[in-house]
Formats: sequence, C-alpha cells, structure tokens
Amino acid sequence: MLHILASDAGVNPVNVEWLTLVTTVVVFLFFFGIAAVMVWPKILAGLDERDQKIRGEIERAEVARAEAAKALREQEEALRAARVESTEMIAKARADAEDAARDLRAKAEAELQSLREQAHREIDSARESAIKDISAHVASLSTAVAGRILNREISNTDQQDLIDQTLQQLAATESN
Repeated sequence: MLHILASDAGVNPVNVEWLTLVTTVVVFLFFFGIAAVMVWPKILAGLDERDQKIRGEIERAEVARAEAAKALREQEEALRAARVESTEMIAKARADAEDAARDLRAKAEAELQSLREQAHREIDSARESAIKDISAHVASLSTAVAGRILNREISNTDQQDLIDQTLQQLAATESN
C-alpha cells in the first residue's frame, strides 16, 4: 500500500527549482566541454590508430596471401618442370641403353664372324697341312713300296719328283 505523506501531497510536480536546473545544465556543459576538448580527441586518436593498425594488418595479410599464391604457382611450375625433365632423362637413358645394347650386339656379331673366319682359315690350313703330310707319307710309302718292288733305291730328287706328281694328281682329283 501506498502511503502518501501529507507534506508530499502539496508538492507540484511541474514546479521546477531553477537553481538546481541551471547548476546541473552548467555542470553538464562544463564536463561536456572538457570531455570534448581533452578526452574526445584522445578517444578519436585511439580509434584512428586502431583503424590504421587494422587496415595495415589487412594489407599485410593480402600481401602475404599474394606472395603465398605466387610461391605456390612457382613451386607447381618447378614440380611440373622437374617431372618433364625426369621424363626426358628416363627416355634418354632408355635410348642410350638401347644404343649400347645395339652396339654390343653388333660388336659381338662382328667378333663372332671374325672368330668363324679365323676358325675356317685354321681348319683350311690344318686340312692343307694334313693333306700335305698324308701326301708326303703316301709318297714315302709309295716310293718305299715301289723301291722294294723294283729292288732299287730311288734318289731324293726322284722321290721329290714323284711326290710333286702325286700331289698334282691328288689336287686334280679333288678339284673334279
């Protein structure tokens, strides 16, 4: 419940005390003036400084982002170039290996052909030597047999003539 005092009942709410009102307005304007001159510029300066700091950080972040993007592009290009280079190196190594294998095959075939020719020459030489040895032995035996048959001895010159004739006859028979 509300109790209204008798002394308060007679107060007019519209009645203003001018001294209090003027004092309040003057004090408000005085503090507002001091705040506007001394405090407000510092607040504005602090806000401007903070604004500049934020703008600077945003600009540095943009620069850093651009540099990172550039570095990424450069790294990707370097990686791409390395892949191309490695592919080329592998292709060159394969080509070199194939060339080396071809050269080795050619050298081996040439050496094999040379060995075959040398073997054929040695075989031909051994054959000719064997034929001469056999011919000489046959001539000696023939001469010995003929000498015994004739009971006479044949001289070295006669024997050489018989050997030459026999060799010529053998050569003639081989070529036919």
